[in-house]
Amino acid sequence: MQPRVQGVNSCPQATPISPKLKPLAVDTVSFTGSAPNAEALRALLAYDIPDLYSNIILMDPNELQIMLDKRLFSNNLRTIVKNTKKYKHSLFPVERQFFNMIKSEAKRNPKMRLDEYIQRLVPHHSQKLLAIQQPIFNELRRLSTYMPSDLLEEFNYLMYVTDKKLSNEPVYVPFSVKEFKYKLGRIKERIDKSKNNDHKYAMQKIVKMASSVPEISKEKRLSSKFPIKKYERNQMMMVLEISDYIERSPLRNDKDLQSLIAISRAQVFKTPTNIKFNRKSFIHDLEKILDKMPDKKLARRMNKVAVSLPTSKDNISAFVMKSADRSAQQIGYDMFQGSLGSVDHLLASHKGGKNNIENYALCSSFMNSKKAHQRLAVMLRNNPEVRVYCQQHIDRLIELANDGTFDKVGLSKGYILSLVNRIEKLSPKEDPLILDVSALKY
Repeated sequence: MQPRVQGVNSCPQATPISPKLKPLAVDTVSFTGSAPNAEALRALLAYDIPDLYSNIILMDPNELQIMLDKRLFSNNLRTIVKNTKKYKHSLFPVERQFFNMIKSEAKRNPKMRLDEYIQRLVPHHSQKLLAIQQPIFNELRRLSTYMPSDLLEEFNYLMYVTDKKLSNEPVYVPFSVKEFKYKLGRIKERIDKSKNNDHKYAMQKIVKMASSVPEISKEKRLSSKFPIKKYERNQMMMVLEISDYIERSPLRNDKDLQSLIAISRAQVFKTPTNIKFNRKSFIHDLEKILDKMPDKKLARRMNKVAVSLPTSKDNISAFVMKSADRSAQQIGYDMFQGSLGSVDHLLASHKGGKNNIENYALCSSFMNSKKAHQRLAVMLRNNPEVRVYCQQHIDRLIELANDGTFDKVGLSKGYILSLVNRIEKLSPKEDPLILDVSALKY
C-alpha cells in the first residue's frame, strides 16, 4: 500500500502544549532512535500515521534525511515550498505558520534564500519578542527584591548580562571549562552519527585535547591559594591549540565548532563579544541561583515566571529569532524536526517500562520530548483532546492491519490489541481511556 494522502479537514486543531526542544545540528543527522526491536513499528511511518498525542501526521525521518542530503533548504524559497508543501499537515502550529509565511514570500520573491528571508524578519520579530519578554523580566525583578542580598547580587548580574544580550551589546562572559566540554560533547554526539570516519577521528582528538584542562569548582578557584593565573593561561592555551587544530582538520568548515571556538577565544582573552540571548541558558543560570534560596516558595514562583518566557514552539517571533544565526539547512531541519515519527515508551524505563513492542507507540519527536517521563494518566488529565488523538491513531493502525500493511512490514495485528490494553491500564483509573477496535478484522 502507498502512503495515504492526508486531507486538510481530517484532523482537529491541536491545543499547543509548552514544549522543550533541543536544537540539533544537521550536517550529519541520524534518526535511529533509542528503542530497540522496533524496526517493524518504525516501518509504519511511511504510511501516514497520526501522532498518538496530537493532530499531526507523523513524518517519516527518511524523507527529511533525503531532503537534507540533497541540501534542499539551501535552494530558493520557490523550490523549498514546491518540495515540502505535501508535509504541511505534519507541522505543528508555529512551524505551520512559518511555512505559510515562506509560501507567501515565495510568490513575491521566488529566488530568495531561506536564511536571507529570516534576516529580513529579524528587526520586526526581535521587537515583538522583546515586548513579550520584558514584562516577564520585570516581574522577576520585582520578586527579586525579596531575595537575600548575596543572591540578589548574583541575580542582578545575571539580568545585567541578559540586558546586554537582548540589546545585542558586547558582553563579557567568563570562560567555563565545564560548559566548553559539554558543548564539545553535543557536537561529538552529532558527528559520531555520521559515516565520515575522518570527522569522527578529528572530533575524538579535539575532545582529548580539551581534557588536558580539568574542571575546577568555583569555590576552589576563588581560594587565595589557587594559582588562578596559571589555570586561566592553561585554559587559553587549550582553546588556542584546539582552534589551530580545527583550522587544518577535516572539521574546519563545521559551523558549530567555528561558533564555539569564536566565543571561547573571546572569553579566554576576556574580550566582550555579542552573545545571543538563549531562554534555556537563562533559566539554567537562574535555577543555579534559586537552588540556594532559603525561601523555596519564592524560588518556585520565580522559576514559574521564568519558564513562561516564550519558546520557539509556542511563539513565531521566538522561532524567527532562534533561527536568525542559523544556516538554511538548519532552519529547514528546525521546521520539521518536531514532526518526525519516533518510538515512545508508554511506561518510562526508569519506572519499569521495558524495551519491547508491547511498551512502544509511535508519536512525534516533539510530543515524545514533551511527554518525557510524564505518566500517560497525567497527560490525559491535563489534555483531554489527547483521547481523540489516541482513537485516531488506533483507527489508522486498524486500516493498515486490515489492508495487509502489517503483514508487509512484519507486524502482528496483536500489537493493536496490546497497545489498546496498555493505554487503558496507564490512563486515569477514575476515567480510563477505552479505545474502539471493533473494525479490526481477524
